[in-house]
Amino acid sequence: MSWAALGETLQPRHRQALVELLAWVPQIVEPAGVVVSGSIVRGNPGPSSDLDVVILHDGAWRRRVQRRFNGVPAELFFNSRAWLLHAIHSEADAGRPVMAHMLATGVLATDTRGAMADLQRLAAERLRRGPGLDEPALTRERYAAATLVEDALDFVAEPDAADAVQARALAVEALVAYHSLRQGQFLPRPKERLALLSQADPSLAARLRLALTGAGGQASDALRAASGQILGVAGFFEWDSGIDPSPPPVAGG
Repeated sequence: MSWAALGETLQPRHRQALVELLAWVPQIVEPAGVVVSGSIVRGNPGPSSDLDVVILHDGAWRRRVQRRFNGVPAELFFNSRAWLLHAIHSEADAGRPVMAHMLATGVLATDTRGAMADLQRLAAERLRRGPGLDEPALTRERYAAATLVEDALDFVAEPDAADAVQARALAVEALVAYHSLRQGQFLPRPKERLALLSQADPSLAARLRLALTGAGGQASDALRAASGQILGVAGFFEWDSGIDPSPPPVAGG
């Protein structure tokens, strides 16, 4: 979508918010490029949706600002090219390409020398390649999910307690994440993960929904079954990370 076309599709308050936002950005730094993204831009905003704005500049720093323009919340991400490249690749390698998605699905508002358009193309290409987790990384994700399942299933005496409900929710989140990564897929947005899973595997999604919404014992049984289907276990499993010869990071201060 072009910048001109976006202006025609936005609600008036969102359009005015963008006008005010773009006028405010040079108070922080003169932008070399600006991409506007988020559900408002994609045309499916919710009541609390905000504007996601990526600003490329010529400095060597990054900064995040949360601010309202015309009453509309906005998240502004000021980045150097080096920081944007780091975010694109490191997040995608971990299966969570937030910055790449913002750039690839966003609309170019400003681009003084074509650098931001180049970054959008790079982000789109990185998304097409899928996550970069190797087997050891996937095993770590599997172990982390199994630990959360084990914790959730420990609430035998009080499966309806608030802490039990929270533990099951954390376990379900980890199971859905591992399932996506194991399939070689990036993690969908949290708002739509179970909905998308329902399209690919309705029975598995039904078990996970029951783990979230069912009564205590029933929810625990559903979580155990879903974990067995996704992880092959419902808790602890034997694992050896192998030797890591790298030194620890230098502590600050």
